[in-house]
Amino acid sequence: MPKEVKYQNAEPGDALVVSEGTTVELSHAFKAGEPNGLYDGGVIVDEPENGRRLIEINAVCSMPDLPNWPEYDNIYGRWLEADEEPGVDGGDTDWQLLMYFDGRLVNQGKQEAPSWAKRLAENLCRKGDFEDESAKNQ
Repeated sequence: MPKEVKYQNAEPGDALVVSEGTTVELSHAFKAGEPNGLYDGGVIVDEPENGRRLIEINAVCSMPDLPNWPEYDNIYGRWLEADEEPGVDGGDTDWQLLMYFDGRLVNQGKQEAPSWAKRLAENLCRKGDFEDESAKNQ
């Protein structure tokens, strides 16, 4: 089983999330946004029940108690067809997950966020050393 790689150290093909039989690997690097967004990134989701699928991901990372910023991190995604590439057609999303700093998770969008979305956002929006069980094994 692959080990998770911190996004900041990841290269295409590296696993960003390994959870419950699902692997999410980086396929296309994210474009940095102002001041703290990651946009038009591509990941391949390998799930036992669905095989390998490409998805475009965007994340906006906030910080607790920062004036004029929301009290949540925000990740959203759009499943891509075989002939699509991340970052070409923006604007439309299939799901969105808001992760409030008080622990609440709020789904928005047409579909519920996949179970791995929170973990991917934690990797993309790392705060401090991100000391959790998955990261300790690297």
